[in-house]
Amino acid sequence: MTIQQCKYVLEIAESGSFNEAAKRLFIAQSSLSLSIKSLEEELQIKIFERAENGVCLTKEGSEFVRYARGMVDQYDFIVQRFTQRQRGECLSVATQHYDFVADIFGKLMNEIKEEAFDLALREMKTYEVINETETAYCDIGILAVKSNDVGIMRRYLGKRGLQFTAVREAGPHIYLRRGHPLCESPLITAGMLSDFPYVSYEQGKHNVPLFAEEIFHTGGNKRVEISDRASLMNVLLATDSYTVGTGIMPSLLNEGRIVSIPFESDDSYLIGYILRKDRTPSAL
Repeated sequence: MTIQQCKYVLEIAESGSFNEAAKRLFIAQSSLSLSIKSLEEELQIKIFERAENGVCLTKEGSEFVRYARGMVDQYDFIVQRFTQRQRGECLSVATQHYDFVADIFGKLMNEIKEEAFDLALREMKTYEVINETETAYCDIGILAVKSNDVGIMRRYLGKRGLQFTAVREAGPHIYLRRGHPLCESPLITAGMLSDFPYVSYEQGKHNVPLFAEEIFHTGGNKRVEISDRASLMNVLLATDSYTVGTGIMPSLLNEGRIVSIPFESDDSYLIGYILRKDRTPSAL
């Protein structure tokens, strides 16, 4: 099996036709068909079956496409990574959903004096931040770890060849819209939140307390899970819901529409970065 064959399968799946895929790939349809047949024989599966207006994926084909897409993405990343390295500075950052990271990332961009650079900022789930840094798809990962979980997290990261370095400690804060019934409170307690919806970031199949981005669930029966920061902020702005965060909210990004109020708690966040132990990081 080759990367080229994987690309062929993805192109056919997207176009729904061997003929159309061959045109897009600038190869003969007979060559394309022969390549796919060879792949199916090697893997002993059937990837495509005929449909009324072309072809469609079989059950095994759908599963293969998921893996093939990951392989092609990794291949393209490696090629881009090392061919573009000659043209300027490279840095890829994986982070949980924190707007202060985007603020710092922007400041870093302004400080780079090179004529060319290749930067990436990827917001993702906690497990994905760890995994992307472990596999070196990203150079550095940014995490806010709950202080009660720091020991467990360090051991977990250590087994994966990663090291967590804390940079700053921050107490938990409640985020809610300006105009919320609690927005003028100098300090918020758990009892004050019981009637309001609690919004948090979903962690998918890795939904365990260690990976939760919020310091804890503050109680109540109304709970909403959201996958991205923009949607979470829009929900906060449109409702009387709240979420829990570090309290670090750059005004440039927030524009004052969301307020941050200290939450009464003995717990805190340790904000820091993760790097591979066996790899010397670049100066950038």
